[in-house]
Amino acid sequence: MKLKVMGMIAGLAWGGAALAQGSQEPSMPQDPSMPQDPSMQQPPSSGSQTSGGMQGSQMQGQQELSGSVVALRKDKVFIKDENGAVVAMGVNHSTQIDGKPIEKHRDIHSHLRREIKEGDQVRTKFNVEKTTENMASSIEKMNK
Repeated sequence: MKLKVMGMIAGLAWGGAALAQGSQEPSMPQDPSMPQDPSMQQPPSSGSQTSGGMQGSQMQGQQELSGSVVALRKDKVFIKDENGAVVAMGVNHSTQIDGKPIEKHRDIHSHLRREIKEGDQVRTKFNVEKTTENMASSIEKMNK
């Protein structure tokens, strides 16, 4: 008897969840552990996206940004794009500047100050890390 009652409760719970899911608007976030109705899924985007001045070539997560250097701080370069947005770009020892890596024993900030000046026009390739941090893989000066 107890088993039947528990089975009925479980069935109601699953049925209620299915009804609740069916009544949700497609724009509402859903619990990823819940099965989704395939008709409510959006098709995957393809190709490239452009957001403001960012040339967002989404191939393998690599993106590109061109603009003018407005500031250098510790391990960041701040680049103003063609639309006026200033984007912080992280730099580490893996970042190449004009095709040359930063030597491991060298301080990143002093290397940046020597190689890049405020006002320089640059093109940088970068990846987004930790969902919000732009990390440059290369920075190329365009006004050599």
